[in-house]
Amino acid sequence: MSFTHKLSKRLAVIRSVLFVGVVAFGCAPDATNTAIPDLVQLAMVPESLTVNPNQTYQLVVYGRTAAGDSVTPQAQAVSWSTDDPAVASVSAGGLVTALTAGTVTIDASSNGRHARGRVKVNPPVAHAGWHVTPDGSSSSSGTADQPWSLTYALSGASGRIQPGDTVWLHGGTYRGQFRATVAGASGNPVVIRQYPGERATIDVAGATSSTSRGDGFVVKGAWTEWWDFELMSSDPNRFSDIRPNMMINDANNTKYIDLVVHDGGIGFYNYESASNVEFNGNIVYNNGWQYATKGGGHAFYMKSSTGPVLLRDNIIFNQFSYGIHVYTDAAAGALVNIAMDGNVSFNTGSVAQQYNSASAANILVGGEEPVRGSKVTNNMTYFSPGYGVNNLMMGYSDFANVDLTLSNNYAVGGRYVLTTRRWNQVNASGNELIGSGSVVRIVDTVLTGYAWGTNTYQRDAAASAWQYNGTDYSFAGWKTNTGLGSTDVALPVMPVTPRVFVRPSRYEAGRAMIVIYNWGDGSSVPVDLSGVLQPGAPYEVRNVQNWYGTAVTTGTFDGGAINLPMNGVTPPAVVGGAPHPPPRTGPDFDVFVVRKLN
Repeated sequence: MSFTHKLSKRLAVIRSVLFVGVVAFGCAPDATNTAIPDLVQLAMVPESLTVNPNQTYQLVVYGRTAAGDSVTPQAQAVSWSTDDPAVASVSAGGLVTALTAGTVTIDASSNGRHARGRVKVNPPVAHAGWHVTPDGSSSSSGTADQPWSLTYALSGASGRIQPGDTVWLHGGTYRGQFRATVAGASGNPVVIRQYPGERATIDVAGATSSTSRGDGFVVKGAWTEWWDFELMSSDPNRFSDIRPNMMINDANNTKYIDLVVHDGGIGFYNYESASNVEFNGNIVYNNGWQYATKGGGHAFYMKSSTGPVLLRDNIIFNQFSYGIHVYTDAAAGALVNIAMDGNVSFNTGSVAQQYNSASAANILVGGEEPVRGSKVTNNMTYFSPGYGVNNLMMGYSDFANVDLTLSNNYAVGGRYVLTTRRWNQVNASGNELIGSGSVVRIVDTVLTGYAWGTNTYQRDAAASAWQYNGTDYSFAGWKTNTGLGSTDVALPVMPVTPRVFVRPSRYEAGRAMIVIYNWGDGSSVPVDLSGVLQPGAPYEVRNVQNWYGTAVTTGTFDGGAINLPMNGVTPPAVVGGAPHPPPRTGPDFDVFVVRKLN
């Protein structure tokens, strides 16, 4: 069945939101949801939080019933309040906005139960601005007219860079391998950021030996943030596994925000010992290499012994192998407390020779050590017709895992849209799975730990598209044999109404990711950006597959919808070439970023 077949009526979906305060994909909550009548306990996560002025943070709550069941009350069933709105406000959905220095208590209540959290807002810090250029020197003063070299700045500049400082990377190409030991402090990170209006590119070509892959950029300094700049490799060799890795995190309390990482070996790697790490809004593409029998190299390769590690709102496409790869070999790391929220991953493996036969997934959670406390929520995935085998792959081979939350994901395409295997506990709700092959494949034989409901499948219910324990069933047969999915819905034909997801940036006002599934193949799709831009704000919208090209539209926001063209663009060329060219996703699907212009 083609992905562009028509739907005679609009898709209606019953959603079950995992985290209160998070309205999935910017959609309004279902007004018919009510509080849990037998709720006996409510807890807030986190219970204590320290932020800087003008920062925002999403609080969440969960509850427990008298029967001992864990529940997630719907957003409109929870009331939020702050005891000092001058210090920090809280929205109806639990989003805290820090305003000025002080400490507040945030209260969440539902059905007479309360959960409270403490939020401390730090005093504002006077940030010193240091300057770096490709031809800078360690003997300079670090000013705009006497800039440092990048290597000197990353070493801390002999102690001159202090917590709370910002290091500006000016335009140009920085060549070589880099190690960053500069560090900040709790509440006062050192920020390393591309200078506004300029393009800073770090080219790590040559970060290999003749026999092994090297690491191009390694972060070892805690309490650091890395913003905006480009990291890539101009090495043309795509047929060897010695291609250099790109951004390697080997430090606690770090953030990677809005970076553009492409054409390396591994895009991002997190060492298992690193905790409190966040990857937010990064654009990651064309990473990996070609083996003789498969593609290798992923956008994100994540491990964690304790967590938390958070991947949120990243844009991932056209790797040689996996998009998000939460994996470890036996005794080589752990997979604990890794969360993926609101990422879009599409056409992974499309540039490899085995673009339609390799098992590489848009999102993999599973390895040779048990996965614990994993959350896969609000993500969007896509395979162009004729591409991809596994879309969402939860579990790896026959290795046992502990627990997984899988909710409100929108997954389209691939031979298998969703696969789960070897879990003690799976909570799957509110997911929408669309494809012409198998929409669900459950490998587990014992399902006592599965809580599965309110999912929607865009697939003919009579098709043998639901698999359990190696046998394909119709939708009804699968429900009978698994005992799952009593509140799931199967719809027989494809949509005709475009599905639009807008994910506002949590770090940059006026910036948002826009994901469009163009059911109906219209030449353009209107997008409501009233939750992102203020009337009168100048803006631009860029297609992420032509990030450094011409913006698809610019203007001054008038408060209404912006029409985005869906004719598509040619995907970015693979440095050194690829065995298979990546597909053009328009007009069926595309991803954009809107930014307010200053």
